[in-house]
Amino acid sequence: MLITEPARREEPFFHQAATHDGFEDALRNAVRANAKSMDDLHRAIRLCVTGLRTEGMECEAALLTMKACVRHFARKHSDHASPDVLYSGLIMEQIVRWSIVEFYRNE
Repeated sequence: MLITEPARREEPFFHQAATHDGFEDALRNAVRANAKSMDDLHRAIRLCVTGLRTEGMECEAALLTMKACVRHFARKHSDHASPDVLYSGLIMEQIVRWSIVEFYRNE
C-alpha cells in the first residue's frame, strides 16, 4: 500500500531548500505583473508541485501545501500597512490552476 504524504501547513513546505527559495523569489517578483516574472513563477510552481507529487502527496494535499506556502510568504513579506499582501489573493487562482495542471502533467 502506497503511503501518501499529508499537506504541510507550515515550514518547511518542501524538502529542497532551493525549491522553497525559487518559489519565494518567483512569487515576490510576480507582483510586478510582467511576462518574465509570471513565467518564472510558473516554472517555480512546476518544480514545487512536481516535488510534492514525487514525495507522495495527492493533488489536494499539494494544493493545500501550495496555498499555505503562499499565505506564509505573504505574511513574511508584508508590512501590515503595505498593499503588497494583496498579491496572495489576487494571484492565488492562477497558482491553483497552474498547480493542478502541473500535478497531472506527464503523470
